[in-house]
This record gives sequence, C-alpha cells and structure tokens, in this order.
Amino acid sequence: MKAVWMMHDIVLADEIQDILDEMGIVGLSRWKRMTGRGPKSGARMDNHVWPGANSGAFVVVEDEVAARLMGRLQALRDEVGAMTGLWAFTTPVSETLK
Repeated sequence: MKAVWMMHDIVLADEIQDILDEMGIVGLSRWKRMTGRGPKSGARMDNHVWPGANSGAFVVVEDEVAARLMGRLQALRDEVGAMTGLWAFTTPVSETLK
C-alpha cells in the first residue's frame, strides 16, 4: 500500500476531487486551506502581500491505484502548468488498522 500526498493551488480542489471520485477513492484526509511556496508557482500565504492559498489531501491505496492516481495527477499538472501549483508524492504504508 502507498499513501499519495497531494498539495495544490486551492483553485484545483474540484479537479482533484473529480479525479478521486472517478477512480472510486472515497477515503481521504483533506487540508482545506494551507499556505506555502512552490519553486515555480511562488508564494501563496493567504494575505494581501502574497494572495492565494493551497489545499492538500492524502489517500492510502493499493500500489496499482497509487500509480494510476499519480498518472492522472501528472496529466492534470501537464494540462494546467507548473505555475498553477500541483505537487504529489507517495510514501510506503507498511501497516494499517483492520
């Protein structure tokens, strides 16, 4: 199993949720509003100097589902461009509650 961690510009929240829904991924944790700075997208600190915010989500899924999800996220990033801000990575999950 793998955890897929997704951080993105808040404007992409609906697109990310649509991908998760289309893939049948229902279990997730979400951070609705986060601040941060990307190497290409710049600062989003949710204030008057650096407006904008990010959102994040993470899911724990089987390895094959994680690979497909990462592919879908890469396609979305390719479509919207790196300036919009979308980053994702996976980490191994060695054990979960039953």
